[in-house]
Amino acid sequence: MTTEHKIIGGVVLLTLVLIIGGAWLADKSGKEDRERLDKSPIGEKIDDLGGMHVARGESHPAYNSNPPTSGPHWAGVAGPGIKIEAVPDELVLHSMEHGAAVVWYREGLEQSEVDKIKEAFNGASGKKIMLARADLDVPVALTSWGYLLKLDSIDQEKIKEFIETNNDRGPEKAPI
Repeated sequence: MTTEHKIIGGVVLLTLVLIIGGAWLADKSGKEDRERLDKSPIGEKIDDLGGMHVARGESHPAYNSNPPTSGPHWAGVAGPGIKIEAVPDELVLHSMEHGAAVVWYREGLEQSEVDKIKEAFNGASGKKIMLARADLDVPVALTSWGYLLKLDSIDQEKIKEFIETNNDRGPEKAPI
């Protein structure tokens, strides 16, 4: 067998490995996503106020929950991750419309409690945002499009489960 034939054979073999491996990974990932989507979303179902876009600064009807789970919002998104500064509800809602699960914690919460929330947040996979909220009546509230779960204490397993179950279920599939 010539060197040229060995190279061609190697390229063909490598191509087959990549195709088969890619198909296997895609099937595995698809199966995990199907299993996740077969679970019911977690939290209280809140009436859907729709996803009307409004201009920044434009007044709009009040939201029907605190924190909000749907309703009028701005163009643009909050972006994923842990937010150090306040982010307007109108940007967070647009991220939720794109499938974000949001972990809100009461502003002024002890740093040790925030660290527990952060640990759960970082341990969860999916589209997610974490931020403080000034007028929260519980230590932690979890939201996704149309769902709200309020926690009277820091429950890391529940936070992780909410994120992993409820993320990427918004009406639009787009970056958060």
